[in-house]
Amino acid sequence: MDELSDKGRLKLKILIVEDHTPTRLAMIKLIRDAGADVTAARDGEEGLGYLLTQKFDVLLTDLRMPKLDGFELLTQAENLPASHRPARVIAISGEYEAGALHGRAAVQFLPKPFNIDTLLDMLGGRPN
Repeated sequence: MDELSDKGRLKLKILIVEDHTPTRLAMIKLIRDAGADVTAARDGEEGLGYLLTQKFDVLLTDLRMPKLDGFELLTQAENLPASHRPARVIAISGEYEAGALHGRAAVQFLPKPFNIDTLLDMLGGRPN
């Protein structure tokens, strides 16, 4: 199994923020199985709490969520001190298109429904 590692160093630390439980649980399992260290949040508010207290290599967030949506979460993440700002951000959505992220050049976009191999390729590895 290939590990989701950052240039051969430690495992990638990934924060998944997704309000749809079956999607969140499936992503957790598949990404952990690929070798990453995964933390998951049910909504943007919970995700922001993790971002304020931990450092993640990748933020993987849905855009449409209750409490604090993905757009606001992205804005909050951009304003974090460098010590807590994720190095990479991937936004996923079934309601929005990549154009909704206009002006956010550092954010990759993945439309739902998505192929897990595509997501794992974006993260840098996939299970055999």
